[in-house]
Amino acid sequence: MPQQTGDQRKVFDAVSEPDLVALARRLIRIPSFVFQEHDVADDLAGYLKETGFEVEMMEVRHPWEPVKVTRQPIAVLKGTGGGKSLMINGHIDTNVMMSGWTVDPYEGLLEDGWLWGLGAQDDKGGMAAAITGIRAIIDSGIKLAGDVVVCPVAAHKLGGTGTRTALRNGVSADYAINIEHAANTLGTVCNGSVRVMVSTTTPGLFFRFTDEARSKYTNAIEQQAALIRHFGPSLTNKLPGDWLTHTPHPELTDFPMIRYDTIHKDHYGRECDLMFQVRTVPGMTLESVRRDVEKVMDGITNIPNLDYRLTIPANGPDDPYFMDPMEIAHDHPLVVALAAGQELASGKPAQLGSVERIGNYGDGNVLAAAGIPSVQYGPGDIKVYPEWPAPDERVLVSELMVTARAVAHTALAICS
Repeated sequence: MPQQTGDQRKVFDAVSEPDLVALARRLIRIPSFVFQEHDVADDLAGYLKETGFEVEMMEVRHPWEPVKVTRQPIAVLKGTGGGKSLMINGHIDTNVMMSGWTVDPYEGLLEDGWLWGLGAQDDKGGMAAAITGIRAIIDSGIKLAGDVVVCPVAAHKLGGTGTRTALRNGVSADYAINIEHAANTLGTVCNGSVRVMVSTTTPGLFFRFTDEARSKYTNAIEQQAALIRHFGPSLTNKLPGDWLTHTPHPELTDFPMIRYDTIHKDHYGRECDLMFQVRTVPGMTLESVRRDVEKVMDGITNIPNLDYRLTIPANGPDDPYFMDPMEIAHDHPLVVALAAGQELASGKPAQLGSVERIGNYGDGNVLAAAGIPSVQYGPGDIKVYPEWPAPDERVLVSELMVTARAVAHTALAICS
């Protein structure tokens, strides 16, 4: 078990469970679907100012619908100088409202050690915990040398748009903890994602036609079905010819894999779009995936009248859903500090690797790609639900407390 300093013990004792729960419930009670985060952003900005942070409100614009605008607070606890800076990044937008809730999703029900509500574990509870951990440092009268930058970002559900906006506006730090529901495991390696669009063009025929026209006709949807057989099935890495070039990763042994997302064709349209995503592993890049897809398409000789166009990433060069995979070494100072904090706060050895973030990506991927070493970490376990997203979202208060103390420990270790 790591040893605590006097300041660390003082801060652990200063983490207030009633204050943490009150802040989490306060955030849960303010609806904040993607691009509707204004009210919770304003409320949290006020709380952070009262706590002692310098706060800037930042406009966030929709990447392809510029009339849609939301906002997010960027809060800085200024250090005395000379220390490393630490970013706490987590999102304030929530999932869609799934049907089947048995409690009020906006009440913030506290029962039998669980906090219930939309965003309780993804990510309002985790952000409330992290902020409470930093507040415990302030309340203890401890001055850090380095800055703590708190980024409760908007539009995470739109490919990390809030985090990308913050980076473009110059927000940065030496290290970052990306708060994500990870059952308090440390996500040190995470998948990336590339979305692929295959657009085909085929002749359109009505129910009366000449033999010559019929001989040149291939139904667009049947043609896309034939393409799917060449790329292989969803959610397995057993793909035809192992066509995705990669080096197997010991933490992500079931990856890379693909998943088909949409097929779209208008009733009379000649174009049909197939979109699928590739979950990548470290070492894979946008260019390597593009080459692999092109190779599959170039090798197809058994689909008549194949006239196609590839768009990779599917939403164009600035596709917010493109994510590079991320990885950080277990002996990195950020990982060492957070793992020690997790162990001290929970009384159990920290779990590092892909663990509960396997298959997922987050804003930590965006930060790492921008050169900020990042770990994905936070409370909440999606395995308590049959599928995700789900109704009756909830998080254990004990996990929130562990998160608060682990984050506080990390800030003391990194920023002192």
